[in-house]
Amino acid sequence: MQTNSRISLTFALALWVASCVLLPAGWAQTNTENFAQFRFNFNNPGARATGIGGAFMSIADDATASEANPAGLTTLLRPEISLEGKAIQFITHVDNFSQTGTAANFTLNPRDFKSAVVSPSFVSVVFPVRRFTFAVFRHELMNFESNFYTNGTFAPGFTDGSFLFPANSSTRIHVDNYGGTVAYKVRESFSVGVSGGVSLMNMKSSIARYFLAVFNDGSLANIATIDDNSTDFFLNVGLLYRPVENLSIGLTYKRRPSFSPKQTYRFTSFPTDSSRTAPINFNVPSSYGIGISYRPTDVLTFAVDVVRVGYSSLTKNFALTLSQPYLNSGDFAVDDGFEFHGGAEYVLFLKTVGIVFRGGGYLEPDNRIRWVGNVNDSTDPDRIFARKIMQGLFQSGKSYAHGTFGAGCIFSNNVQFDVAGDLSSVSNTVVGSLVIRF
Repeated sequence: MQTNSRISLTFALALWVASCVLLPAGWAQTNTENFAQFRFNFNNPGARATGIGGAFMSIADDATASEANPAGLTTLLRPEISLEGKAIQFITHVDNFSQTGTAANFTLNPRDFKSAVVSPSFVSVVFPVRRFTFAVFRHELMNFESNFYTNGTFAPGFTDGSFLFPANSSTRIHVDNYGGTVAYKVRESFSVGVSGGVSLMNMKSSIARYFLAVFNDGSLANIATIDDNSTDFFLNVGLLYRPVENLSIGLTYKRRPSFSPKQTYRFTSFPTDSSRTAPINFNVPSSYGIGISYRPTDVLTFAVDVVRVGYSSLTKNFALTLSQPYLNSGDFAVDDGFEFHGGAEYVLFLKTVGIVFRGGGYLEPDNRIRWVGNVNDSTDPDRIFARKIMQGLFQSGKSYAHGTFGAGCIFSNNVQFDVAGDLSSVSNTVVGSLVIRF
């Protein structure tokens, strides 16, 4: 039987030693807690789509259709350029920031950390040629940033003084899609389209644990880092059907990329540190969906999208970075989920200028990796300890409601400028886009 003093050393010491020695040769996303709660934002590009809750699949009547629904490009009659800029604030919730009370009776204190990114997020050029429409584009598929630290806490689930060392985490993931689109109008009421190209990822991630809440090399216990680039391909397929003039139905499938960056682990020990580098697989979830829009008058449009997102790919061949000898990949899970988008758009014409008002919202399903294993599947105290730690670090999430709003100006049907906002308890977004028609 292990003594309490050894068990309370924390997974950062006793269990990282084993993971450094017994690290598997290649794996998927890792069980360090900075990978537990990414904020994937798969909303369709453009402030117009954002303003109506992302429900643009069946409308798709501007250059952003290359991502929203490639078949929609056939509605464009003139060459067009689309530009978008975006600012996103991410809110990372840390359950185990600090604690109050004693080892036998304590309460964990949570804390929220905010990070922000600002970037040009979409550009496209469209060329209609009879029944065909062609486009080239760059789309920022993912731009995520999270920075947080902890003061060190008693390990959740223990009353013997087991302690998590202070941690300092920084994660930045950027994925750009560069590609082209071909759309074809089979007949006036039915179009098909496909987009494809290369996806480029840059990932910079670091999570370090320290003996003290002093984040310098002298206090470092261990650190896992990623600083790498990776490439893959993407594919978007879309259909657009208009059974009657004021009703439109869109269908899409989006095959999103998988990447293989390298991760390095360094564990401080005497007389020399030990480290190892190995690849991981980072899978961006693919999706498919259906959208319906209805225009009861020339100035009012309602739209609804339902999208199924394959979040379960995040734990496919899940990486057991921490405590590898005591865990199974099936101990972690995330469910596929439905996104529900809806919104409306109203146009007010003032001579040669159109003023557009938009509102909507969507439901983002729980996509947080969570612990689903049996903690007490053994009498081995080290195994129980490791599994309780994972249970505390990988807790269930919840779905989040987003509210969206926007406005725009259409100048003589040649220039359109739009702005929109997307507000929720986990992220806030401001989008501005410009469309120029020739």
